[in-house]
Amino acid sequence: MTRAPASLLALAPALLLSSGCEVISEYLPTVAFERLDVDSVDWEGATADFVFKVNNPNPIEVKLARFDYSLAFADVQWLEGDDPDGLILDAEGGSELALPVTIEFETLYEVVQATRGIDTIPFGLEGSFGFNTPAGVVDLPYDAEGGFPALRTPTFGFQKVRVDELDWSSATIAVDLGVDNDHESTLDFTNFDYALELDGTSVGTGFLADLGAVDGAQTGTLSVPFTIDFLDAGTAIYEAITSGEVDVGLKAATDVQTPFGAVPLSVDESGRVSVDL
Repeated sequence: MTRAPASLLALAPALLLSSGCEVISEYLPTVAFERLDVDSVDWEGATADFVFKVNNPNPIEVKLARFDYSLAFADVQWLEGDDPDGLILDAEGGSELALPVTIEFETLYEVVQATRGIDTIPFGLEGSFGFNTPAGVVDLPYDAEGGFPALRTPTFGFQKVRVDELDWSSATIAVDLGVDNDHESTLDFTNFDYALELDGTSVGTGFLADLGAVDGAQTGTLSVPFTIDFLDAGTAIYEAITSGEVDVGLKAATDVQTPFGAVPLSVDESGRVSVDL
């Protein structure tokens, strides 16, 4: 059988027999910010729950009268509202209330700068929970702060093509990619599945389980190795890489190990690159 929700007004007779607000406070629920649960994060944005722990000391269920909130990032107001939510507090126990938030990073960064060398943006969350009492609705304020994921897409740029071995039939090369990492943490690039073009001609594909890592707040170099068979690719490719410069196209899918887990990333770079023979 489902029991109908009751408010603290049901305890009014007992409370009225007691003296002063001291005893009433014994029956008031307590509120505390518990944690930030990040449900999903990618290069576009993140969804997360701000989770509160609300403890009800009463032997009956209590319905939340109101819940208001104000969320700021780096002291810039972002979101506010008033949501009763219909939460029912379990008798003599704790209940969790989650405030779900979806953040689009591009929009957020237009308002709040994600400083180089940090992994999170500071947030401040404040407001109150309202509960019914014999004296009317009593608001219990809360004030929480912490860090919200600030994921920024690493930027790529060709540095050079290095020719390690060269003869009339084949060449072993490495395409050096400059990668700029804005985060405090190191970014690791794994499962690098790529296709390479030279002078507009596809020379093949490759896969690297571990491409390498770029330290936090640094621009590092990741090298993509490749062996070209001129019998397959054509002699024009030989002439291109021995000319001193070559048009390079690189498309790849990779997993980036970030402070918030592995995040898939697509790479699509093209440009004229110097060749180091």
